[in-house]
Amino acid sequence: MVAAGLAIAAAALATWALAVVLAAEQVALAWAWGRALHSSPGTIALVAGWSVLADVVLLVSHRHAYGSAAGVAGAAVAAVVLYQLGLRRAVTLRAHETTATAEPSSVGATSSVSATSRVSATTRVSAELVTGLGGIILGVLSTGYLALRAGPDTPNPADLTVIAGLLGAGAAVVVSRLLGWAGLGEVPAGVLGVLAALGAGAGLGGFGTDGLTAAAGLAAAAAGAVVAGLVDLTLVRARPEDSTTVSGGPSGSAGARSSAGVLAGVATLPGVLLAAVLPLACAAPLVYLVGRHLPG
Repeated sequence: MVAAGLAIAAAALATWALAVVLAAEQVALAWAWGRALHSSPGTIALVAGWSVLADVVLLVSHRHAYGSAAGVAGAAVAAVVLYQLGLRRAVTLRAHETTATAEPSSVGATSSVSATSRVSATTRVSAELVTGLGGIILGVLSTGYLALRAGPDTPNPADLTVIAGLLGAGAAVVVSRLLGWAGLGEVPAGVLGVLAALGAGAGLGGFGTDGLTAAAGLAAAAAGAVVAGLVDLTLVRARPEDSTTVSGGPSGSAGARSSAGVLAGVATLPGVLLAAVLPLACAAPLVYLVGRHLPG
């Protein structure tokens, strides 16, 4: 809720404040995404830099349209591909050097080491490429909140619409997590979280805020809540169960713990940041779409 709360406060203050908070959250998401997928520092820097650049380009564009970030995303994809080609060459050269210095005793051993090195280099570069492209997409998605806040001619107050969308996304995640920790099942907790978010959005519009009706607040909150709730449910299900449930014992086996996956260390800083920022980022496009087309 901290990530959503900061963004809500910034959206209420000014467009530039929201841009600062979103940039910080995009950098945090890039770092957490890269660390969770074990990517190189260069990939993390590319994802963070291009995500923030999308915000800057949107702010300096004439109409602050969401489409302004499309050119940045395209250039970012090209930059990531070029970086991975350079990385592949560097990894391959290091693999050849390792093979040459190993001095195996037979030609067959040399061929085996060389083939293994090539496979390892290809696998690493492919993983880096997927991480970079996915991270850039996630970073640019967050720009939707800024586009809605800065864009002209919105049918409802832009700041309140953004607040309603962020409130819905944040409330859905927080309520579902709290209910999950209390012992409720994942799906029922997620449904109740979305319902609580809908009530929060309707309440925001129904308390007499200038220009935002209860229906508009409900719609914006629903857009954020549904997407954020689904993403959070996916994250919860991707996280491995405790070792007790996996192995049937209190300590578990090393194999079970090693197969934990990307979100195994949910208590680690990358896992915490992903759980906090990723649902908000994924909800941004739908909040923008609904906010731009809500009836006034």
